Amino acid sequence: MPIYELACEFDIVRRIGWTDEDLGTHIDSVFERLHQAADVIGMSATSNLDTGRSHITLRYEAERDDDPERLGRTTLGVAVRASGGGHNGLLPLAEEAALKPQRGQWSGLRTPAWNVRQVAIEEVPRPS
Repeated sequence: MPIYELACEFDIVRRIGWTDEDLGTHIDSVFERLHQAADVIGMSATSNLDTGRSHITLRYEAERDDDPERLGRTTLGVAVRASGGGHNGLLPLAEEAALKPQRGQWSGLRTPAWNVRQVAIEEVPRPS
């Protein structure tokens, strides 16, 4: 099965701004959920804790016929929502409008919103 790498740039924001290590804790929570996904091989992130600008790379297996970009975006979206966040621009507008964060651990002021800036996908060689 081919391996794909989905590289995304997000502005991860919330209404009251990030304090101390909150952004890192939230991204760690998203990664914990991604580790539970069946086809995910690995992931990495770099973030500016002051601005919330984050680069997330997700590596996963997918069949070419299964729309690998949509699979990666959906997997990432599920992890973000399961971690109490929301996303804008990750999925088609009609789908995103119907989705909400799964946990009410934060008030609306503290709910992270993952705003997509860029997305790129490529098929990568299988590690030997």
